[in-house]
Order: sequence, then structure tokens, then C-alpha cells
Amino acid sequence: MDYLRELPDFIQRLLLRGNNSQDMVIGSGLCCYSFKLNNRISQELYEGSLYISSDLRGELIDVVFVKVARREDAIKIFRNTAAANDGVVLKPWRYWFSGEKEFCNLPKDAELRKGIWTLCYDHFEHNLKDWTNLVKGNVGYYDKLKLPIKIGNGCRLKEFWRDSIRKLIKGIGRIHSKGLYHGGLGLESNYVFIDKCLKVINIEGDLYEYEFEDGREWQKKADITDLLGMLDNWFESILAGGKRSWLECQHFFDFVNRAKRKKLDYDKFVKKVVGHPFLLEADKRMRLLDHYETMRSGRNGQQVKFALARPAFDNFKSWNSTSTLNNMDKFMLGVYNHRNSSPSRKQKKSVVIKNIKSRIKPRVNYTVDVEDLLRYLRNLYHHYHQHGLAAGSMEDVDRGVTTHFRGFLELLYMHLELY
Repeated sequence: MDYLRELPDFIQRLLLRGNNSQDMVIGSGLCCYSFKLNNRISQELYEGSLYISSDLRGELIDVVFVKVARREDAIKIFRNTAAANDGVVLKPWRYWFSGEKEFCNLPKDAELRKGIWTLCYDHFEHNLKDWTNLVKGNVGYYDKLKLPIKIGNGCRLKEFWRDSIRKLIKGIGRIHSKGLYHGGLGLESNYVFIDKCLKVINIEGDLYEYEFEDGREWQKKADITDLLGMLDNWFESILAGGKRSWLECQHFFDFVNRAKRKKLDYDKFVKKVVGHPFLLEADKRMRLLDHYETMRSGRNGQQVKFALARPAFDNFKSWNSTSTLNNMDKFMLGVYNHRNSSPSRKQKKSVVIKNIKSRIKPRVNYTVDVEDLLRYLRNLYHHYHQHGLAAGSMEDVDRGVTTHFRGFLELLYMHLELY
């Protein structure tokens, strides 16, 4: 690539030749680039190199050239993507038209002979589309950061995906707050892996293309639903047996689809999706149970009680059966049998009467009522924070809850947040 380093000298000599003006100012904006031509690259992009430096000894920068249809698209997407300036967005270097005439190893109808418009980005490992094809088509391929997608006895979403999806949803919201919209979040090729992060490229539009606020709100919600629709299809394609083989994943998309039908406003829709248990770490999942038990004991108690009385929770009516208790780990069973388990209001009244008579502090028992399951899970959360060393990690507690009461929190979230 020595010719790239010789080029600046050539241009400088060309500009100075025959020009004796004492007032002349030359500004250099020289940028050189090259394509790597090979068969393994997706037809939607080319890998290549970029040289942009006033230091002629500077290193080449590895880049990717992403194709766009027209000059107008290239300029618009470049400006909007650069203006987004957000952590979930990969900023482009610039846009180019590349038309090459002399490639002896290309057929005559190759697109580079005709010329293409591209956006130049820092080199990324893969886009989501190519990575997915790689995972599905290569049994021996393993990516420790991203695989396996399911962890925790096959019930939890791997940390990389859990955090990436939350960051993307929140990041798209910040893009919208800057008056921009993406417009292409339904395409897996617009998501790329770089620096152990999942980012978006190719932001297409300005929200103020819409004259009225209703149009802008519609486009913002369209972005989020495109992102969620892409994820729905992606999970379905990459999971063995589809997303219905994974209860927690199916609960999440059932929630998303119901939320769409509820026609919630944009901000409320995003808040409820981001807050779904599928996208939460263990402590926040358990904290949700604490929150709902507090609701049950407060002025919104009837809402919680009504939800728990629904047929959807019938499977949990035998939650404290002998077989379940016999299979609990030591910490969970210890909390269940704890002398000071927080009683319900009805039980508190009974306890007070008995205490007056006996002056002995009684042990509070749980009933088979589903409300008592919620109370037990709240107590589990509180006991962990008081005596965490006995339980291991909060992930261990959450795993135990999922093992014995799988789907309970997801159903409760659905019925309390959308009904």
C-alpha cells in the first residue's frame, strides 16, 4: 500500500506547481481507501481499508463499506447516522461512490465496474444477519460472549442479549428524542457487532419530515415495533424448536403482542416492554415480586387479588405441595419454615388474638392460596438481602424460583401491567 503514502506528496506538488501567491492557503482533506474482494463477504457490504492522516506514516484503518441504493440515500443516511451521536449507533466515516474499471479478476457485469454508493464504517465483526447464518450453519462455531443464548437451566436470556436488547430499546428512544428515526430496524443487517456491543447502523429519517405530531408518534412507535418484530423472528429462527420451546421467551413476545393491541402511547409502551422480566437481571426480577406484594397490601390490593384469581394462575394453587417442598433447596425451605414469615393482614389479626391469650409468638403458616405464594416469594427476596450468604447468589435464588414456580412472575406482569 506504499502508493497511498506517496499520494499526498503528489497532490501537494500538483497544487503548488506554478502558483507563487503569498496568500494561498491549502487545506488538506485527503482520504484514500481500498476494497478487499473475496467470496465470503455478504453481498450487502465489502471489507476494506481507509487511510486518513496528516502523518504519512499513519496506519491503515480497517473498515466496512455498506452498500446503499442511491446518492440521495447515502447523503441522508450519513448525515442522520452521524447526527444521532449515541452509544448504540455506529458512526460512519463518510459516504462514497466507488466506480472501478480495472479489476482483472471480476466478471464484466460486476457491480464495482458499474459503480456503487457506500457508507464507510469502522470494521465490525459481523452484522446480525451474517452472524445468525454462521451460528445456524456451523455446528462447531462457538462465541463465548453470545452463546449459548439460553442460560440458567435453559430459562434465562444470556447477559449479552438481555443487556443489548434493553440498551437498543432505550437507545432508539434517545435517537427519537433528537428528532430522528431509524426506519430500517426490521432488517437484521442493520445491527452489527463491534467492541463486544450490538449497535445499529444506517439511520434513515428525520421525524420532522412529518408535519404533525401524530405522524411523528406513529413513526417512533413503528421503529420500536420493527425492532421487536425483528427479535421475534430472530428468536424463532435461531432457537431449536422455535421460541415456543422457551416459555420465558414466549411470555415476552405474548406480552409485546398484547401491548401492541392495547394501543398504548409510545412512552408507556417502551417502559413496559423494557421492564418485562425477560429483560431483567435476577435481583430486579425478585424486586418485582416484592413490589407486587406491596401493592397487594396497599390501596391497589384488589387489582393484585383479582389478577391472582384468574384461571391463568390455577396451576399455582398447589404451589406448596409436599413434593414441591421436598425438592426445595435448603435456603428456600428455610424461608418457608421461618418462624417470622410476614403474615397477611388476616393472619396478623389472628396472631394478635392468640398472642393475647398465650403470649407466645406463633409460627405463621402459608396456605395453598396463590396470594400466599406471592407473599412467600417476597419473603424469599427479603431474607436473601438479610442472610444472603446462606443462599449463594441472587441468581441461585432466582433459579430456584423458576424451577418450582416457572412462569408465575411473567403471568403476573402481564395481568398487572396490561389488564
